[in-house]
Amino acid sequence: MAHILWESKILNIRSENYQLDPVYEPQLNSLGAERWALVGMTAINFKTGATDHIGMVFKRPREASGS
Repeated sequence: MAHILWESKILNIRSENYQLDPVYEPQLNSLGAERWALVGMTAINFKTGATDHIGMVFKRPREASGS
């Protein structure tokens, strides 16, 4: 069985009132079209303790290098 190599992408999105703005849908759909899959999501708390950013981690198989 071949070993799969993965690549990762991290995306930070601003949230308002504990909701994600639909304005991000085109960007997220674009990532899906590029075969990125969401594997993790977390609230990012700054000094105030408010959840005003969401961190998303995506992964996809790395393209074969031809070696």
